[in-house]
Amino acid sequence: MKRAFAGAAALRLFCGLLSADEVPLGRLYPDDAGLARDPAVLFADDFESGDWRKWNETHGAVGATTDAPHAGRHCARIETAPGPHAGGFAFRRLTPGADRVFTRFYVKFSARFQYADHLAWLCGHVFGDPQRSFGRAGERPDGSYFTSGLAPFFARGKNPPPGEVALCAFYPDMPAEPRTPGQFAGHYFFPPGPGPGTAAAPGRIVPPLERWQCWEFMVQANSAPDRADGRQALWVDGRLAGEFTGLRWRGRDDVKINCLWLEHFGHSGGEAVKTHSPLEQTVWFDDVVVATRSIGPRVRR
Repeated sequence: MKRAFAGAAALRLFCGLLSADEVPLGRLYPDDAGLARDPAVLFADDFESGDWRKWNETHGAVGATTDAPHAGRHCARIETAPGPHAGGFAFRRLTPGADRVFTRFYVKFSARFQYADHLAWLCGHVFGDPQRSFGRAGERPDGSYFTSGLAPFFARGKNPPPGEVALCAFYPDMPAEPRTPGQFAGHYFFPPGPGPGTAAAPGRIVPPLERWQCWEFMVQANSAPDRADGRQALWVDGRLAGEFTGLRWRGRDDVKINCLWLEHFGHSGGEAVKTHSPLEQTVWFDDVVVATRSIGPRVRR
């Protein structure tokens, strides 16, 4: 599994990702009041409805709860427990999609949480084929779809729980697995320097357990099918943690970022990783926003 690291220049504030006058939406809408109606917002859910009805589909142990939400009265919950169908997912289509998309959400991990198998994805594919990018683990995209996800990386149990924050991507120019030629595992992109939380090693960001954090990531598609000028970036609690450039996400102009996918299927490390035996562990989500411009953390009135 090849690792990609952002260069030192990427840690400048927003580092060319945003224009000088592009104020994060969270600063324009204190407590997120009215934010969902901003023209730049593609989707928003604070789960105050107490359900997942804004999502196109949910599956598995997905629910809403009043148990210590980040804000308001409700938040979302995905649980895992031993068994063949533990965990769950939810996805939302972003019609018709966009070339640059930011996703911000608050996340919290349970006290005995170990490791997550994926968490939040942005998916890009051809319009009219809404599941083109789903169920393609082990494949290198052919240019008609791509995915990028933000999640903690467990390194087969070598990292402290819940794992180090990283982006995992599938795209046309991704390298093959060195140990298994012709096979393609997710290509991981790691922040280059210490950030919020506890560092597992120099340059690693390991989130705390039982505490809400604001995570945000951005994917910008390449400007033409033959150009590798796409990029992605991630922020933790409003701080830019890493930017990654020179990416060719798509081989067609009609491939747009048009789906958000939240999921949690947890593993415990060691032998349990090999058998995909999940632990009893929970991830909570709150204040999810998807937009075509920077969002940033919620700010108080």
